[in-house]
Amino acid sequence: MDRTTPLQYLISGRNQSGFVNLGRSTPSAALKKAREFLQEGYLDVRICTPRGMVLAPEEFYQLDG
Repeated sequence: MDRTTPLQYLISGRNQSGFVNLGRSTPSAALKKAREFLQEGYLDVRICTPRGMVLAPEEFYQLDG
């Protein structure tokens, strides 16, 4: 039986090398990674939620709480 947790949040961003997509299982982990991307200078950072909502940095507050 496979006991791995399915990825629920997709974090994407673009740097000089191209696009990067990473998955995280919780909203707090997704926010942490997205903020790291922003601090590292990534562009077009987005979080896609399990319901398909795509959040830009100015909308990340919707996952806080």
